Amino acid sequence: MVRRATGRRKSDFVAQDTVPANSFMDYFVDNTNYRISYTNLVSGFGVTGTIVTTGSGTATPVLEKDGTINKIRNIENGSGIAASISGTNGVEVKHNFTVDAVGLPIMLNTTAISPTFVSLFAGSGIELNASSNSIVINAKDALYGAQVTLQDNATATVIASTATPVLVAGTFVIGELDNYTGTTAGRIQYTNAAAITQTIHASMSIAPSTSGDNNQDLSLYIAKNGAVIATTEISAVVSYGAATNLCIITNVDIAQNDYFEMFVQNNSTTGNILVSRAIFGVD
Repeated sequence: MVRRATGRRKSDFVAQDTVPANSFMDYFVDNTNYRISYTNLVSGFGVTGTIVTTGSGTATPVLEKDGTINKIRNIENGSGIAASISGTNGVEVKHNFTVDAVGLPIMLNTTAISPTFVSLFAGSGIELNASSNSIVINAKDALYGAQVTLQDNATATVIASTATPVLVAGTFVIGELDNYTGTTAGRIQYTNAAAITQTIHASMSIAPSTSGDNNQDLSLYIAKNGAVIATTEISAVVSYGAATNLCIITNVDIAQNDYFEMFVQNNSTTGNILVSRAIFGVD
């Protein structure tokens, strides 16, 4: 059914700035008058409801209400923050830090949603202190030393050849260690990454272990990484039951994981050797 105007001009109506819910809107298309209810008109526009902010009341709102106009604020780049349109047409906000390629990075996983900032760990000879907004790195005097000892040992060192030095047999007691490890087999091993030069000392009571083995030419060596250091050899002629003391003090260049041991040699016969007491260490 076509509804037509009654001939009264709209300009003579009382002006009103709100639309009652039961109102109708008139319009025409192609010389035809139409009428639609206000409810259907609003529904057709898809503008039902209101736009409000949510979340913390102290946050910066994206929505700006300017009278009857709702404005959506742009998201701008800030210090260390970058905003952009993502591949799915969303707004992507991410960090904008640059990690230098020189040295070790403090920030890892730079492309991850949650990058990792590493903790600083004080290595040997270094101390870290938090001071206000800074981390203070200081060098400190590092201790380097080790000692193992052998007391009342009854285990003989077996000699198979007069030409071959042999690791001293016995169960050692591990003493104080700083940047070294020690074993009950008498080995001390350097663990720090810094290359150093240190004084190594070896002292022992030595004698043939078999009765009747007299006037035996016995030698003591310091060995590095399983090989004797020839220049450290010290010898004495010793008889069974008359132990003598041999002592070595020498400076050695040391790198991380280098290890040291005491070796002995019978230069006279294949008679076994007894090291009854020993002190071996690094100053």
